[in-house]
Amino acid sequence: MIGDVLQIVAREVSTYIDKQGNLPSGKKSVILHKPNKLNEKFSIPDNTIALSLLNIEEEKVAKKVTVARRTVIDGKVYKENPAININLQVIFIASFENDYISELNYISKILAFFQENISFTDDKVKGLKELGINKLSFKLTTLSLEKQNTVWGLLGSKYMPSLMYKISMLVFQNEAQLLDTKLVKTVDVQVDYKDKS
Repeated sequence: MIGDVLQIVAREVSTYIDKQGNLPSGKKSVILHKPNKLNEKFSIPDNTIALSLLNIEEEKVAKKVTVARRTVIDGKVYKENPAININLQVIFIASFENDYISELNYISKILAFFQENISFTDDKVKGLKELGINKLSFKLTTLSLEKQNTVWGLLGSKYMPSLMYKISMLVFQNEAQLLDTKLVKTVDVQVDYKDKS
């Protein structure tokens, strides 16, 4: 699901940017990119904007403190665990070698896109309904220079023009599972009274 959501985000941002003019390379403007490959130097294809996942965090505010719920349907017992709500921290990185002005301009276009589109809804954005997502919200994340340094260290690179966003909220809920438990329909109780005298 996470990969599908990020593909939708990349497609929507890319469509917005492509309508405003093609990239010098003629490539798709926003691509999903794994930020750091094992034993390789960090690199983003030139003349593109990379979208990468930085972190997955559980949404604590929306978390319901519940235990597994049991339901009886047609005499069968089903168990359903509580949903897990998550947010995604993502980064958009502009990579236009020797063209710092283009990097900054494309970052500005991403800002403009999310200023106009603070959320995606399943009735307006293709693909969300199929994933069971009603709405995704986007919030710009601003980090201190120290925290940015940590992020770029994790990515294995030096700073490049970029924006970080928090995408809220994906809900992971599996279907109820049929339990191998029989429904108790009657209880026979036998009580013996003893005379204490």
